[in-house]
Amino acid sequence: MQGIATLTCDAGRLTSGEGLFILVGRMLDRIERGEVLEVVSSEPSVGHDLSAWARLEAHPYLGSTSEDGRSAHFVQKGNARRIMTAEEPDWGQRADLEEGRFETAAWLIGRAGRIPERADPHLGFAPRGAVVERGAPRFPFDVIEAERAWSDSAAELYEQATAAQWDASRDIPWGDLVPIEPELERSVCQLMTFLAENEYSALYVPAQWIPRIHPVFAETVLFLATQVADEARHIEAFCKRALSNGGGLQFSTASTQASLKSLLDQEDFLRASFLLSVLGEGTFLDLLKYVETHSPEPVTREIARRARVDESRHVHFARSHLRGAVASDSRLKENLRRAVLERASVLSEVKGLNPLVEESLAILAAGGLDAARLPRGMKARAALYDTMHENRVKRLVAVGFGETEAAELSMLHTPNFM
Repeated sequence: MQGIATLTCDAGRLTSGEGLFILVGRMLDRIERGEVLEVVSSEPSVGHDLSAWARLEAHPYLGSTSEDGRSAHFVQKGNARRIMTAEEPDWGQRADLEEGRFETAAWLIGRAGRIPERADPHLGFAPRGAVVERGAPRFPFDVIEAERAWSDSAAELYEQATAAQWDASRDIPWGDLVPIEPELERSVCQLMTFLAENEYSALYVPAQWIPRIHPVFAETVLFLATQVADEARHIEAFCKRALSNGGGLQFSTASTQASLKSLLDQEDFLRASFLLSVLGEGTFLDLLKYVETHSPEPVTREIARRARVDESRHVHFARSHLRGAVASDSRLKENLRRAVLERASVLSEVKGLNPLVEESLAILAAGGLDAARLPRGMKARAALYDTMHENRVKRLVAVGFGETEAAELSMLHTPNFM
């Protein structure tokens, strides 16, 4: 039989219980069907064990030769596959590094770089690019179209998010917190309560979509996971601020809860992203900037600043994602418009923003309840509302709406801001 082998491996004194079949199986993986593997061994039990294993694995055992206490066993690779797939996985992939860094966008190579228009639910949790065996179960993902789930910006924003994580226990200068007048503290605590409850919705909404998006669109799933982590940290920071300076968590109104529930009730991923992030979180960017600008002490200022940076990523992702989706499907814009109208109808009984939040915004900008300063606070609050509307219009235009329609939709946005 000498000379018939395509590949030879030396098994030494390996027995079946010591990894012999792992070695032989991997060596057979290196050759083509019909080719022959020569297994050289000095272990007497190999002849019996290897021939039995070969029959079990559907590889013809061609026999053996012996010389000087060592035997050579010949196994022909059969037609059976160890994993029942129609394709072979990639090999030889080597992503381009950037100054020693492996950026997430750089993993779009080989099979891992193929973004399907529609994902196969039978691929399950296998990472994009892996070869999945036939017979895998169908997974209940319902966001499986690239036009709904894929975002060109997700990988870069995911990188930014992971690099920008902060710790609400250690990265906020809690030691710099100083007592402030009671009415000003009450206003800060009311705003922290309001911010926290809104951030709960901004956590739960993307969290409920993560298990519904097919993992083949991994970049979107990974980014949404960072969004959930961001919101958890914001909730922590806002609640800690309310509990740290002699005040406490304050009031939540039924109208606020109704507004937030209407986000959780959305049954379409793009609609939910549009209402939450383009309109809601976008409006919160202006609110957080306002709190940062008028904060009476450095702790509240730093919390608002850090939260605003995080929220800007969420808004950027949604705006970019929806702009691409609208460009590829002209019907989507009408769907998004209806989402605003339907939510406005659901919230028609909501008369306005929590009055204690409105008062707190004015008191914060005035620096207290001093009668001489309150007009300044009222003016600042009015300017905030104007800025919120102007920036909502800009974001709507960026998504693909015309100026007039964008202005109309902005005016229909919930008075709760989120």
